[in-house]
Amino acid sequence: MKAETPRTQEQQDAHFMELALRQAELAVSKGQTPFGAVVVDRDGRLIGEGHNTVRADLDPAAHGEVVAIRDAWRRLGTWQELAGCTLYTSCEPCLLCSFVITQIGFGRVVFAARGTDVPSHKPLLGAGLAKAAMWVNAQPDWAPLEVVGDFMRERALEIIAAFPWTQTQTRVDVDDHAS
Repeated sequence: MKAETPRTQEQQDAHFMELALRQAELAVSKGQTPFGAVVVDRDGRLIGEGHNTVRADLDPAAHGEVVAIRDAWRRLGTWQELAGCTLYTSCEPCLLCSFVITQIGFGRVVFAARGTDVPSHKPLLGAGLAKAAMWVNAQPDWAPLEVVGDFMRERALEIIAAFPWTQTQTRVDVDDHAS
């Protein structure tokens, strides 16, 4: 995957967040919840992308962040090369995704919407990535994690608001692979 590297950090963040938000829109078009993410290496190259496929894949861990990380891992061949990378995601990662992010050693996460912006949000232990990162950054033997929140939040809120949330209450499987 090839991506142009914008000049400033803010331009780069806007470029890659737009790609993550497009993944969220793709998820919605396939009947999945509106969460998308992309992984960018330390040189500013797009190396992974994905969106939520929980119901299509019958995989409770197939959150947008995890799908993007799996894609990047497959492309690179080893998870160790993901250390220090940046993850752009349409919504603040939950604790499941936060654990994966911190165990791999991502250096930076940029998210758009807050977990509390999601109608069905139920935070485990009352925490998401922002809270987990505070704990991680206080540990002397953990890789530090920079978290940038609310980046392009309004755009993410539009995508979240357009999703039919009552659909998720049924837990109906989606045949995402038919198209």
